[in-house]
Amino acid sequence: MGMDVYGEAPTSEVGEYFRNNVWWWRPLADYILRTHPELASSCAEWHSNSGDGLNAAESIALADALDADLASGAVDAYSTAYAAEVAALPREACNLCDSTGLRTDEIGVAHGYDKPRDPVTNRGGCNGCAGVGTREHWAASYPFATENVREFAAFLRASGGFKIL
Repeated sequence: MGMDVYGEAPTSEVGEYFRNNVWWWRPLADYILRTHPELASSCAEWHSNSGDGLNAAESIALADALDADLASGAVDAYSTAYAAEVAALPREACNLCDSTGLRTDEIGVAHGYDKPRDPVTNRGGCNGCAGVGTREHWAASYPFATENVREFAAFLRASGGFKIL
């Protein structure tokens, strides 16, 4: 699933369409909501593809703010802090193998995940945790990148307003 963001009156190809899968969109939208809540407030459904969005003037104002953040290094600083926060999260128990490292359900048995990992072939062990019983925190699935902000700012500037579908 993803967020398809369509320009309302694009002035160039860049403003026609912006897409992020749900993993990339959530941190981008959260950044906007945290750093520019007043500019984002006209769009109440940032985390939904219900057709909400911003008008042309609001999109330009948000593009200006994001470009200023990019130029000042604020986005890079946020990206670094975000990565450090995610890296510091504790590993979680693997729900596929009940933290045993061996997946004994029907799928696990059918694919050989119910046997210990072979160090030579690197096969076996739970496919959810690589046989160690724990996995990265769920939040690690949501990446944040400066380039994504840059691309969204360019889209905003040329979109003529947008709708998230």
